[in-house]
Parts: sequence; C-alpha cells; structure tokens
Amino acid sequence: MTPTPSIAASMRPLRRTALRATALMAAGLAVPALASAQDRLIGTGVLAVGGTADVVSFSGVGYQQPGAMGRDSIRLKRIDQFSVPVSLALPIGTAWTFDVQSAFTYSRLTYSPKALAATTEQTATLYGPTDVRVRATGRLLGDAVILTLGANAPTGQTELGSSDLMVLRAIAAPALGLGAPPVGAGPSGTAGLVLAKQVLGWAVAIGGSYEMRGTYQPIAAITAGAPSTDFQPGDVIRGSVGLDRLIGGHRFSVTGAVDLYSDDVLRNGGLPETAPALSTIKLGPIITTDAQIQFAVPRVREFVLWGVNRFRTRYEKDGVQVAGTSGNYFDGGLRTSIPMSAKTDLLLTGEGRMHSGLAINQGLATSGVISGGGTIGLIRRAGALTFQPYLRGQGGQLRPRLAGTAPRTGFFGASAGLVIVTRF
Repeated sequence: MTPTPSIAASMRPLRRTALRATALMAAGLAVPALASAQDRLIGTGVLAVGGTADVVSFSGVGYQQPGAMGRDSIRLKRIDQFSVPVSLALPIGTAWTFDVQSAFTYSRLTYSPKALAATTEQTATLYGPTDVRVRATGRLLGDAVILTLGANAPTGQTELGSSDLMVLRAIAAPALGLGAPPVGAGPSGTAGLVLAKQVLGWAVAIGGSYEMRGTYQPIAAITAGAPSTDFQPGDVIRGSVGLDRLIGGHRFSVTGAVDLYSDDVLRNGGLPETAPALSTIKLGPIITTDAQIQFAVPRVREFVLWGVNRFRTRYEKDGVQVAGTSGNYFDGGLRTSIPMSAKTDLLLTGEGRMHSGLAINQGLATSGVISGGGTIGLIRRAGALTFQPYLRGQGGQLRPRLAGTAPRTGFFGASAGLVIVTRF
C-alpha cells in the first residue's frame, strides 16, 4: 500500500489535515492514486494515465486453492496482469474539486486443474473496465468544513461465470496487493463531512460518512470469507479522527477510523432473485489506523515512514458470530524522493506486509502472508508533464491460517510501469 501522499508544505497545516482526513475518512472513495501522487495546486487540473504490468509466480507445485461452485481444487501457478488506470482532477471555482477515476484491467491465471495430479497447465482470463468512481470535494467556511459527495457508476462486469470467479478469487487476494480487478459493484454513493480545527497546536479533523453500497459486491464477499459471492451488501457508516502537527522539523499524521456495517443478504448463486436468501450476513466492525512521519532530511525532497493497520472483527451469520473470521492486516514502509537534477528525482520505496488472514478455507483470498518489496523509479518533469517510470519487486510466504488446508507457499512478484501526469 502506498503511503498517504504529502500536501504541499506551503499550505496551512489545517488545510493539509482536512484534505487528508477527507480522503481517508469521509469519501470512502480514495483520491485517485495517480493524481494524488502529485501535490494538488489550487486552480489546476490534473490528468494522469498509467500502464502497469504485474506478474506473480508461486513456488514449488503452486498454491493449493480449494474449489468453488462445485469445482475441483486447483494449484495456482502464475498470475499476469496488465492495467491502464486513468485519473482526472478538476477544480470547480476556488472551493470545489471534482475527481474521476477508472481503469481497464486484463488478468490471466495459469493453474493446474487438479491439485493432486500432474496435469497440463491451463489458463483462465478476466478482463474489462472497472467501475467509474466520481467524487466532488468542497471546502466550506474556509477550511473548517469539508463536504464530500461520491458515486460509483456501474461500468465493470457484474455477470461472472465459474471461470471468471476462479480468476477473481486469486487476483483480489489482499496478500498479493494487485490493482483493481475488472469487476463491478453496481451503483453506489457516499456522502461525508469533515470538521477541522486547531487544538493545542494540533490540526484536528473529525469526520463521518455514509456509504450506500451497490447491489453486487463479489470482492467484499471473497475477502471476508463469505460462503457465496452472490452477496447483496448493506450500507456502511464510517467515523474517523485525524491528527496532524509539526514535531521539531518533522510532520506527524495519524488517522483512526471505524467502519460499521448493516445486514448483507447472501443468496445461493445461480438461483433467481425471487428465491429465498441463503442467509443474512453482518460484517463486524473494521478498525483502521493510518500513521506517517514525514522527516525533514537535508537534500531529500521527501522521506516518509508510514504504516496502516486494519483489524477485521468477526462477522455474523444469521445472528451468530462465525469463528475464524477475524484477522489483522498490517502494511508499512518507507518512501523517499531524492533530487538528481533540477527536473529529475530518484524514487525509492521499501515496504512490508504482515496479514494474519482468516481461519476459514477460502483459499488465497483469506490467506495470511509475510512479505516484503521495493520500488525504484524516476520522477521526470518536462514543462506541464511529469513522467514516472518504475520497477517493483516483492516476495514472501503465503500462510493459510486454518491448519491442514494448504501448505505454506512462497511467491515472487515483479512489476513495471509508467505514469504520465499533466497539469492544465
């Protein structure tokens, strides 16, 4: 996970914290990663287009993945993914900003059809556009109040066959940290409000938001370990508190958030919508803590230490808590940008991932992991354009939490990409 980008040091601390809090707390739809990698200038539009190629290879005989929808178990061998994200940020007057983002993703899974037999490898693919996410953010009463309105336009796939779900159950795994899968979530919307104030030298932001989720959420079902992907979600309420201040010459920021879920309806995939619900699912609260320190280091443009911890509590099925469905997910790392010339910076990152996973047998999507990785890239400015080529590597060990379901399996991944950003 990429650390929360810094806001230009010339902006007031209160504005910085309010904008950060809006992205993390109120929106529920993050600021497009490509655009937010650049410091936002008031009155300036930002367009970013990227291309990323990822490959993940599983060691040995592959990762043992349990079957779904009546299919046999398989062994995952390799994942190849190519994505083209597009992000646009437009100022509307001096107080409002409009953001829109989407992507096209192509994913290919190489696997052995039977887990216990040496068979010829086969492939399955999943590709198409993601949903289009739009957001409007307005600053009211100066920087004291931030209002966010977001919507999800259902342009991604919502009709998935068994082969599509097989690919999705692999590429959506939090343990691998791949990009957005090419599936939809149906129409949804978010409204949030953040109140910001200076208190005893701290810039403090308190926020709340309400998210009306779409009618189709297969990724939410898969990563939560639900027994079916025909998952009609309820809504989400989020409350958050953010703190930000200078300590010496360094800037410290921390945000805490709690997501509360209403009841979800789990249906038996393949049956008509008029069929009775299979069960009612209520996801447990998710508690997220996000902290970062931006150090003031001589001759370095940026030096940020960051960490994000997310604790998922047990979910309930028909009013009864399901054992093994709680877990902890920690990602952290270091990001630095070193000037090489007036127009070129060297970008270096290092990161680690430690996920407990869930103690249920849903395969890679609920597996634990211990892994590390790093990125090397350039940031080259040429007039209104910025070019950001990069190479990234990662490796680690997948650790299924439920004993006896699958052995620990090593994996290695590599990525190459280019992001082009222009201001207008």
